[in-house]
Amino acid sequence: MYELKVRASKTYDITIAEDLSFFSERVMPLVKGESVAIITDDKVNALCGGALDDFFAAKRVIKIVIRHGEKSKDAANFMKIINTLAEHGFTREDTVIAFGGGVVGDLAGFAASTYMRGITLIAVPTTLLAAVDSSVGGKTAIDLNAGKNLCGTFYQPSAVYINTGFLKTLPVKEIKNGLGEVIKYAFLSDTVKDTDIRKRDAALIYKCLKIKRDIVEKDERESGCRALLNFGHTVGHAIEKLSGYKLSHGACVVKGMVYAVEISKRIYGLSDGTVAKMYALLNSGKHDLSCAYSAESIAGQISADKKRYGDSVNFVAVKDLGRAEIVKIKISDLKDMMSDYESSFKSV
Repeated sequence: MYELKVRASKTYDITIAEDLSFFSERVMPLVKGESVAIITDDKVNALCGGALDDFFAAKRVIKIVIRHGEKSKDAANFMKIINTLAEHGFTREDTVIAFGGGVVGDLAGFAASTYMRGITLIAVPTTLLAAVDSSVGGKTAIDLNAGKNLCGTFYQPSAVYINTGFLKTLPVKEIKNGLGEVIKYAFLSDTVKDTDIRKRDAALIYKCLKIKRDIVEKDERESGCRALLNFGHTVGHAIEKLSGYKLSHGACVVKGMVYAVEISKRIYGLSDGTVAKMYALLNSGKHDLSCAYSAESIAGQISADKKRYGDSVNFVAVKDLGRAEIVKIKISDLKDMMSDYESSFKSV
């Protein structure tokens, strides 16, 4: 078992274990009230929907099941959840369990943060992406027609419990989705190596979350260094939206990191050797590095990004592996730099 403590606006523990053996000890004392809402999606519910039932036998439990996929992270499902909580008489003393991947975590977290101005939230991630990234740090959100994660809050959970046994149920596509975020951490810190990425074990999850924990503790509300965690995401979110969310988040982040490397090469004059190391890392998850969308269409989506300031955007660039920094770039300049490499990435 691995453990991490997060000291943000709320102090809480992350537990990483091979099963649910420590759930009673680590989580149950934090489950408040008489009622528990387990929010999950149809895929998780079919595979392991009953895994938590015995722990809450003494509670009044409701289960809210949404359809899997990014398109479910919308205002309609948000309203469905909070109306269901109200209809079942949930109070601010009760508890919401986010039991699923990133979509479930973002949606359940947003509902928990806003219902009665905040009720207890426990995160039980079931995907690699949620385990290494989205379950920790307190970001909650839903998507709007204009873009991804444009409506949300900062709201820390009371506990995060990662059962690596759930990850064994994942298809290869979902593992690769999570590896997109893992690769991001390898760009941000030299503590995550390509050998770690190949192992894909509890130790890797711990290393990724330690990096995120350290950054979140310094800058919980993303006024400074937390923006480094957006490496690859500015372009990645745009590609994800352009695909109609048919491409996974992790796959789009990797494509975004390709552009980030090329733009960093132009900004900093990176050596061929450094760029080669970066591409070796980008290839470590066996992702498709091409992009079917034009620089103009990507820039159009970036114009709606929440990280935009006027005609510019905060962009995460890298001087070397483990050396990232935030630079303000005009969106028009970003489009021009992406256009220089468009033919190299465009699918044929």
